[in-house]
Formats: sequence, structure tokens, C-alpha cells
Amino acid sequence: MRYFIVVGLIALGIVFLRQKSQESSRDHTSLPPKPEATLTPRPASEHDWAKSAIDRAQEVKKQVKRERASNDVAY
Repeated sequence: MRYFIVVGLIALGIVFLRQKSQESSRDHTSLPPKPEATLTPRPASEHDWAKSAIDRAQEVKKQVKRERASNDVAY
């Protein structure tokens, strides 16, 4: 049983090294250029609900402030 584990680990090591050598020998100049990062807001994910709620509250505060300023209401 030990021999199978040792042979399996050696085989996995050989496969890993072969993949690494093929990856490094590729011509990286033929790859298309990466697109530049843009700073556009992303839609909130379901896992980020707390942050989106805080952001939405800030948007509402700013909107109310603008509306009050346009209506000449001083608070």
C-alpha cells in the first residue's frame, strides 16, 4: 500500500513539473492585451447587502439635501 502512495506522489510531481515547464515555455507575446480597469460602479451582490444599504442611505440623504436646497427650505 505504501508503494502505491509513493508511486502516486512521484507521478503527481512529474505531472506538476511538466505543466509548469510547458506554462513557462509558452510565448506570452501572442496573448491579447488585458483590458484596462474601469471605475464603474458594480451592482451590489447578495452577500454585500449591508454595504449597499449604507450606500443607499447616503444617496437618499444627498437627494433630500438637494431637494431641500432647490425648494429653499433651510434645516
